[in-house]
Amino acid sequence: MTGTPEPRILEIDLTTGRQTRRSIPAEAFRSFLGGAALGAYLLQQDLEQAHDPLAPEAPMYWLAGPLTGTAGPAVGRMVLCARSPATGLWGESNIGGHIGAEMRSAGFDGLVIRGRAPRPAFLWLHAGVVEIRNAEHLWGRTDTFQTQQALRQELGDKLARVACIGAAGEALHPFGLVLCDHGRVAGRTGMGAVMGSKNLKAVVCRGAEPMPLAEPGAYAELRRRVNLALREDNLSRALRETGTAGSAEYWEYLGTMPKRYFTAGVFPEVEKVSGTTVAETALVRPSTCHGCVIACGRVVRFGGADEEKGAEYETTAGSARCWA
Repeated sequence: MTGTPEPRILEIDLTTGRQTRRSIPAEAFRSFLGGAALGAYLLQQDLEQAHDPLAPEAPMYWLAGPLTGTAGPAVGRMVLCARSPATGLWGESNIGGHIGAEMRSAGFDGLVIRGRAPRPAFLWLHAGVVEIRNAEHLWGRTDTFQTQQALRQELGDKLARVACIGAAGEALHPFGLVLCDHGRVAGRTGMGAVMGSKNLKAVVCRGAEPMPLAEPGAYAELRRRVNLALREDNLSRALRETGTAGSAEYWEYLGTMPKRYFTAGVFPEVEKVSGTTVAETALVRPSTCHGCVIACGRVVRFGGADEEKGAEYETTAGSARCWA
């Protein structure tokens, strides 16, 4: 987005397959900076009051911010926006990992998705092109890790980034998620159900285009200084060492942990799932989203099991499995 007169946004009608370039006035783009702000502007322009959140004509937006996909700091996030099937109001959920950076590298700053595919489909973004491909063989596959791996194998590119839905999204559950990068999640406001209503199983991105920058030299120096400061920040250090669950005991003390999805008042076993305990007993290494020096993600191993993504703090508090 930076250094270009307007964002590279493609509008896709899954019903007809038609694709058009979405033009946004320069004044609006400057006033509504970033993925979520731009999404709010577009939704206000596009959404009729009568639209059901899961109706084919209701739009969904995948939008990156102006720094997404650059070299930092902490620039791996993008936002999914639509009318929420959970509330009927504004729905916004941001997601980390690498999908946003890869979408921009593939030649797009955002997507506007409308309609409903006549059969399950996925979008394949690469080299400035979007293909609508058949996903009937993936519909009903509940394991999103397997779906991501299957799409990489099908496309013959192990570095392709996949954001997909599972059983909840397909079933139009109002809290359905969108998942990518083996555990990164757009987990709020039911964006997975919106994808499911459009018969859209996944969005897959692979690109090689450099990020457009108006002043690359000045940005590189600023990025270097900010990343150094961010790396040495005390909160960043704590997140790198213990992950987001490192604050679990503190949030429990304040009473703000979402215990059993906000149905319980206290969490007596909180120390068993704290980030400190995980770091001492199961941590293999930290992991990171694109362009982030904090590295708050966890790769863990319990016993002799395979390596897997460690849970974030809300997941540890919400799950009943750890309340033994």
